[in-house]
Amino acid sequence: MDDVTMTKRKRPVIRFIDLPTDILTAIISRLPIKEAARTSILSSHWKKIWCSHVNLDFVFYLMLPRLGSTSHDPRLSKKMFIARVSQVFEQHSGLSVQKIAIKGRLDNECADHIDRWLHFASATKTKDLTFDFKSWYPREGLYDFPFKLFGAMDSSYLLSMRLSAVSLNPPVDFKAFLNLKRLKLEQTNVTDENMQILILNCNTLEFLGIVDCGKLTRLSTSHLSNQLKHLHVESCHRLEEIELNFGLTKLGYKGTLIPLAPPGPLLLTNVCMKLQRARASLEYIFTNLPSTLPRLETLSLQCSELERAILPKNHIKFMYLKHLRLQLRHPVLERKIDLLDFACLLEAAPLLQKFELHMWMPLHHQRYREEAHGELRSLPPQPHAHLRLVHISGFIGMKDQLELALHILRNSAVLRVMKIDPKPLFALPCISMLGPLEGFQYLDGFEVAMEYLSKEDHRNVVDVSEVCREEVETLSVYELVYPECVVYR
Repeated sequence: MDDVTMTKRKRPVIRFIDLPTDILTAIISRLPIKEAARTSILSSHWKKIWCSHVNLDFVFYLMLPRLGSTSHDPRLSKKMFIARVSQVFEQHSGLSVQKIAIKGRLDNECADHIDRWLHFASATKTKDLTFDFKSWYPREGLYDFPFKLFGAMDSSYLLSMRLSAVSLNPPVDFKAFLNLKRLKLEQTNVTDENMQILILNCNTLEFLGIVDCGKLTRLSTSHLSNQLKHLHVESCHRLEEIELNFGLTKLGYKGTLIPLAPPGPLLLTNVCMKLQRARASLEYIFTNLPSTLPRLETLSLQCSELERAILPKNHIKFMYLKHLRLQLRHPVLERKIDLLDFACLLEAAPLLQKFELHMWMPLHHQRYREEAHGELRSLPPQPHAHLRLVHISGFIGMKDQLELALHILRNSAVLRVMKIDPKPLFALPCISMLGPLEGFQYLDGFEVAMEYLSKEDHRNVVDVSEVCREEVETLSVYELVYPECVVYR
């Protein structure tokens, strides 16, 4: 064997520093800006690498020392935060910035500094801009967003913008944001008129999110020439009406029950509603939900069940609905509803593939016993040829719960899985509303499901989440509902 054969081949040593600058920049850009800046002390070559960071995310509490006197002096902390953000902008190369996010306790007193940062965003052609000042309360003295400044700058590169706790007063002749596709407003001071000016100016807008904007009373999106596809409105407590753009495909809403006024047939395929003060989910589905939803495929509805719905004889049908999720709360001890009424949903949605029913009920509701509650009711056969997945949570073994589950099990010809969970999931209220004895209701639900549903399960599709008596007797309700919180000793 010659010397060449005996010589071990050595792999070439590739040092981190030898990587191309664009790759190093991409790696550094994954670090928080504060940590990225610290790499400048590694060597003379590293001194400028961080200055090409493409995601400039400034978070108030991360940019300041955790200990020291500044933590007790808000004005000094704000001054230090501004100084550090400005220092980064001054040292940054200005190349390829994709995102600028400033999240801190800033207000109109800081306007000069923020305006300079906006100039930097314009000069670097930033695509994604976030001003999140919502930790600053009360709402007096909010930063007045400089629309005139934007009108004078090139904002054609801006595609996404999020504004929190600012004041919006766009001039009537405002012309900018011509290519903006995403806009989210949170806790902003904006009137109906100013919102209309803003929306009219955003002709390419595809997503609009409005959260906790307390001055809005009416929102109209019907004039956006079919560009707006996704609308999300949440906790705008003075809002009385939403006029929908007929090009919408996704709608999310959380708040009190208000009219949804479409100009005509909607293209909506996905609707998520979390309603306050609604009294019956079935009534909303068949009466209040806009009837002009011929393409609806996914419907998620959360509300309190306070009364039994009186449904029209010839209720509407959702011919394209494939996924239905109901999150129902029963906050009163005296139940006025009958869950077997929900069987009509199988007829109303003949192409339904996935059905979720998540419930929560307070204590004092009894599990089903034939000697106490009579024989189980059954409805005429109603075969369903598409329902494959069913998930029912908050199943505590009440008679109408059992009757509905049996109806679905018997009539779903292609059912693959029926998951029954006695514990409440998505419909769960705040943890303080859970009574200390609710765990025994979960045990009732498990036992009823095993006794009656398993007996009817001829295709082995029923999956009941187990609840053990030992757990109920030894663990708190909180630990039962959130088992990951259990501390094992």
